Amino acid sequence: MLTVQFLWALPLTALGALLVIFTWFFDRKQRVDSVQYAPAAIVFVVHGKLLGKLLCHHPLGNMQAVALGCCIVAQDEACAQRTLTHELVHVGQALRWGPLFPIAYVLASLWAWASGGDLYRDNVFERAAFAAELTAQE
Repeated sequence: MLTVQFLWALPLTALGALLVIFTWFFDRKQRVDSVQYAPAAIVFVVHGKLLGKLLCHHPLGNMQAVALGCCIVAQDEACAQRTLTHELVHVGQALRWGPLFPIAYVLASLWAWASGGDLYRDNVFERAAFAAELTAQE
């Protein structure tokens, strides 16, 4: 069932889907799994050799995984499993913020940095994701 939240996050999900489709042409061994996630009904988790290379050589540094709307792109299956809880928090954030999420994320990073913190670790969106990871480990 499509929810209003899913439709609100659709531009970000479409961006993730375009990345997956583009890389699929060059990496036919790419794997797509799905995870049940209440607000969105389903989240696609994708990994493959080319996606792994793209994430390793990301302009902002090595990334294990990234959530683009309801699509999680990971370096490999191990990264996908290890970061799933963290990335599902970002999926939820994308469902709440919709196409404004990337802007809010950048502004939160700038606020963290301007406050003397780390652009990544002190970003409120990342702090929520790391908190969920800690809760899941308990």
